[in-house]
Amino acid sequence: MFRSSGQAEAFIFYLGCCLFASEGLTLLILWFLHRESALEIVAVITASIISGRTASILAGQELGLHPLSIILILSIWNSGLLFVLLPLIVAFSQDVLKGRFLGNMLDSTRKRAEAQKNRISKYGPWGLPLFVWLPFPWTGALVGAVIGFLLGMSVKKALLIVVPSMIVGVVSWVFGFQYLFILTGVIGKIICVVLLVGMLLFPFLRILGVAGKA
Repeated sequence: MFRSSGQAEAFIFYLGCCLFASEGLTLLILWFLHRESALEIVAVITASIISGRTASILAGQELGLHPLSIILILSIWNSGLLFVLLPLIVAFSQDVLKGRFLGNMLDSTRKRAEAQKNRISKYGPWGLPLFVWLPFPWTGALVGAVIGFLLGMSVKKALLIVVPSMIVGVVSWVFGFQYLFILTGVIGKIICVVLLVGMLLFPFLRILGVAGKA
């Protein structure tokens, strides 16, 4: 069972709510002033929700967003998501939210973190930052922070490691993918589209596969 240590988790949760509120207000203002920009931000965030960091970066590049815009969008979104969900995972056991969508999502995140905990601990102090930095599915900030907590870190210490690692990961992969596609030219453009479509469709194909087996 995960138990809250109190005020620190509450402050982090409220901070995450403030970040989400600021994002919502920004999108609302952009919707009236420049609707195209609002839709582009929503597209990047949606790609992040469906398939993770790599898909969201590719989506932003395919939409022609400036690299700094992609970095800002993903850093704020991922930080807000982390600050809201981590305190819930730490504070509540599976029984508290059992049978609800949020409870299932939090429990799934916890189980993935538990599955990776021993593997990450083998690499010592560099294991967790490297895990969060990697652009693969389920190697993001939230799972990384839960792993840190399972390894005995306080929530604050886990965040101090995970948040900078997440931002460095976003920055390095945004410019890394951009440089790769510049080098590869038209082929890089095709690769970008194929990767993006594949990553966005993969979660749905996996769900259909599981349903078919059932």
